[in-house]
Amino acid sequence: MEVPETKRQRSIKETEGNVNVRKKKEIELLNTNRPALILENLFGIFRFRVQNNEVVPINKTRKILCIILLSIYIVLFSLSIRKSINITAKFKDMMDEVLSVVLMIQYTLCSIRTSLFFNQENMRILTTLVDLDDKLYLSTNQNFYKKSRRVTIKVVVILLLVHTVVSILDLFTDGSDVDMSKIVILPVYMEQSLEISVFCLMIMMLTRRLKVINNYLVKFIDEKDSSKASVFTVREKKDGRTEEFNLIGRASSDNMKIRDLAVTYDIIGETCALINEVFNLPICMALIATFMYVVITIWSTLGYYRDSSSEGNTASLATIILWCITAMCLITFISMTCEKLLLARTETKVLVNKIIMDYNLPKTMRVQAKAFMELIEAWPLRIYIYDMFSVDITLILKYISVSTTYLIVIIQISHYI
Repeated sequence: MEVPETKRQRSIKETEGNVNVRKKKEIELLNTNRPALILENLFGIFRFRVQNNEVVPINKTRKILCIILLSIYIVLFSLSIRKSINITAKFKDMMDEVLSVVLMIQYTLCSIRTSLFFNQENMRILTTLVDLDDKLYLSTNQNFYKKSRRVTIKVVVILLLVHTVVSILDLFTDGSDVDMSKIVILPVYMEQSLEISVFCLMIMMLTRRLKVINNYLVKFIDEKDSSKASVFTVREKKDGRTEEFNLIGRASSDNMKIRDLAVTYDIIGETCALINEVFNLPICMALIATFMYVVITIWSTLGYYRDSSSEGNTASLATIILWCITAMCLITFISMTCEKLLLARTETKVLVNKIIMDYNLPKTMRVQAKAFMELIEAWPLRIYIYDMFSVDITLILKYISVSTTYLIVIIQISHYI
């Protein structure tokens, strides 16, 4: 009678051990993006919370805190913009106020959307990446997570430096007294850039894991003709160079490692679609705000050349151009990040096609490669903004084209104002 009880206890201990190991992996993965997530918390944006070393949905206290911080920002912004409203204001000043309102709307919607409605989606992204790392045997590679954390710290530091410098220049070189509206709205400018940075960091995480898949495929292709290539055996610990060993192993009819890699690509595709869903609104609002920056910059530049004798025009114009460049750099950051993911996918497609076309391989492995290719076609890993615009390197060219068009339109309109 004691034997079944002993087996049950062992099973319970093994289950508890697996759960604890998974919790540690989730925390370890979460730590790679923790600096950016801490900054989000300062703005009242909570994706999930950590309790007893476990990632769980946010509680009512965090939701109430989100609403309180958001209400404080809205009240301060409403009071400050009410004092600065002037019916006789110039077009540039009016557009500044409109841009501030757009950014405030973006902050309000993103904060409520993320903290109150998208907790489960954000947790799914984290748990899915943990499963992906297990399948790619990245859990034993400490250098992989350290590199990811260093990238996050660099992005956060650059974000803080850029916005600090630009905000100081905006406050003290505009040729006018520092008003309350600027002090209130400047942090919201940084919040928009922060949301885009978090999105780019998540896309980078997918890109790095897709490159690991590519490294496995390259290693297999390079060693498939070598008689010394041995079947891969899972070890508990590696020397920090996990992505360099031959995971697929020796070519044989019983080898199913290509199928396993296809499963990992499927997980990457699902995660990419989930990230796209979560960050649709911040990306869309960033594009709208950048377009308004471009219009304000063009109009202000034309006004400067028409009335260059006004005092403070040069400093004000320089500040506007600086903010416009900052916004365009943000769009460039998004475009380049998504483009790198597409390039990694293209490399995966080329490598899988080499395996398909290698008729020296067993038929079963080529069939697995064909199924892998079908998954690559099914998951293009392309980010769309509400299924309207594709985010890639061409987005920058589209912005240049639109800016040129509106430059011509504004030049024509300015003669009648």
